[in-house]
Amino acid sequence: MSDARHSRRQFLQLTGSTALLAASGGLLTACGPSSPQASPQAGTRKAVMPAYVPSGLVKPDLPATAEGVLAAYYSYPAEPVTAFADKPGEGLGEVKVLTNMFNPVPPGPDANRFWQELNTRLGATLNITMAPAADYVSKLSTVIASGDLPDVLMLSATLAGRSQILTRLCADLSDLVSGDAVKTYPFLANIPRDSWLATAYQGGVYAIPIPRAIVGTIMFARSDLIAERGLSGEPRSYDDFLALARGLTDPAKNRWAFGSAKGVITYVGTMLGVPNTWAEQGGRFTSEHEAEGRKEAIARTAEMVKAGLFHPDAIGGKLNLRDLFGNGTIALNSDGYAAWDILADTYKVDVGALVSPGPARAGQAHFAITAFKKAGRDRLAKLLRVCDWLSAPLGTSEYMFRKFGVEGTHYTMKDGAPEPTSLGKAEVKLPLEYVADAPHVLGPRPRERVDAQRAYQERVVPAIVRNPAAALYSDTAVNKGGTLTKIIDQAELDIVSGRKPVSHWDEVVKQWRAQGGDQIRRDYETALAKGD
Repeated sequence: MSDARHSRRQFLQLTGSTALLAASGGLLTACGPSSPQASPQAGTRKAVMPAYVPSGLVKPDLPATAEGVLAAYYSYPAEPVTAFADKPGEGLGEVKVLTNMFNPVPPGPDANRFWQELNTRLGATLNITMAPAADYVSKLSTVIASGDLPDVLMLSATLAGRSQILTRLCADLSDLVSGDAVKTYPFLANIPRDSWLATAYQGGVYAIPIPRAIVGTIMFARSDLIAERGLSGEPRSYDDFLALARGLTDPAKNRWAFGSAKGVITYVGTMLGVPNTWAEQGGRFTSEHEAEGRKEAIARTAEMVKAGLFHPDAIGGKLNLRDLFGNGTIALNSDGYAAWDILADTYKVDVGALVSPGPARAGQAHFAITAFKKAGRDRLAKLLRVCDWLSAPLGTSEYMFRKFGVEGTHYTMKDGAPEPTSLGKAEVKLPLEYVADAPHVLGPRPRERVDAQRAYQERVVPAIVRNPAAALYSDTAVNKGGTLTKIIDQAELDIVSGRKPVSHWDEVVKQWRAQGGDQIRRDYETALAKGD
C-alpha cells in the first residue's frame, strides 16, 4: 500500500495539477492494478514498434512509400470495397470515449441517425464525450483526477505527465500490436512507423497514433504570380531565393513576398544546415537555437525585412496570411501540408511549393495518440478492432460511411465526389478522426494538383530531416515549452524588426537554456540512454 501511495504522489508531482492533487482515491486503480510492464520502474527494454504493412485492399492511383510519401487519388473509387464482414465491436456493449473536436457539437445519439447507424455497424454503443480543442487538456486532467477513465481517450502532445498517465494508468498494448502482432489489425498496420514513435514508453507500446504525414511545413508559392513575372520558382541557393522575393515584391501594386518572419527564418535555416528542432550525436543533443546557421538565418531575414520584402504589418501584426496569399497581397507563405488544398479550393488560385536548396524538415507524424483503459485482453483486442475499422482507408465502404454517412441520406455523389445533404452537414460531425484514422492521402483532387503535390513529396521526403527527439518524452518540454517558445519568438521579432542587434541572439539562447532548454536536453539524453 505504501508503494502505491508513493507512486500516486510521484505521479501528481509530475503532472503539477492542483485538480489532480485534490482528487482522492481511484487515480491509479481506475485502470486496474499496475502490471510490472506498465511501471516506469520496470526496466528499460526498447519497444518493438508495430510492423508497417501497407494495405493492398484498395489500389490508389499512386501508392504510398515506406519513406513517407502519401498515397494519391485522382478520384474516389467508383466501387468502394467492404473491408469488414462482421461487426468489430460485437460484445463490447457501451464504449466510453473521450476526445476533442473543432466543429460544433452534433445532435446526440437519440436524435442523430448517423450516430445510430455507426453503433449498428460497429455492434457496440459509442458513448462519446467531445470537448472543444481549447479546453481538452483541462477536461482530460479532470477526468484523470476523477479516477473514472473512459475506455478510449485521446492524449495530446501538450499534456503534462503523459508518460506517467500512459505507463501507470493505461493498457500496455505491446502483446497486441508490437512487431507482426499488429497484422491482426491490417489498417493499424497500414500506419507508417514515424507515426507510431510517440506511442512507445518504458519499452512498451501504450497507444495507437492518429497519423499525419511526415511532410510538415511547406513554403507555398503563388505559382501564377511567379509565372506572370517570369521568375524562377526553383531556388537553388539563398541568392536565388532572395531574387525571387525581390521579383515578387511590388508595393505600388500592394504586393509583397512575405507576411510572416517565422517561416522565412526556418526556410532559410534549412539551407544553412540548421537541425530539425534537435540534433543528436553520440547520445548528446544540440538545439536548433544553438546552431550557428539559426543566428545567420535570423540575420538574413532581418535584411529582407529592411529591404521591404515583407508586408508592412508583418512584424508584430496579426495578419490573416491565408487571405493575403489568396488575394495576391503576399506571394510566399509557410503553412502545413494540408493547406495546399485549402488554399487552392478556397481562393481558386494556382498554388505551388518551393523546394528548399537544403533538406526539408520533417513534421510531427501524428496529431495525437489514443490510449485505452486497462481491461482484459479480449476487450482490448475488440477495442483495437473498432479502431482498425475507424482506420479503414479511402476506397472502402467503411471510410465513405465514416466521413460522409449513408449515401442518399447524408450525401449524394455529384460529378464523382460526395456532396453532403443538409442532414449530413448537421449529423456527420462526430470527431471520429480524433479517435482513430487512416493515414492522410493526396486527393481526390484535380490530377494536375495531385501530381504537383506528389512530385513535391517525392523530391523532399527521401532526404527529409527528422527530429531525433520525436520519439522521446520530456516533461520539461511540455510544462515549459510555451514559455520557452515565447522567449524565442520575441527575440526573433526584436531582431528582424531592428529593435535589437543580431548579437542579441546569443544572450537569448543563454536565457532559453537557463529557463528550461538545458533540462529538456538532459531529459532527452536520459530517455535515449535508458531506451525510453
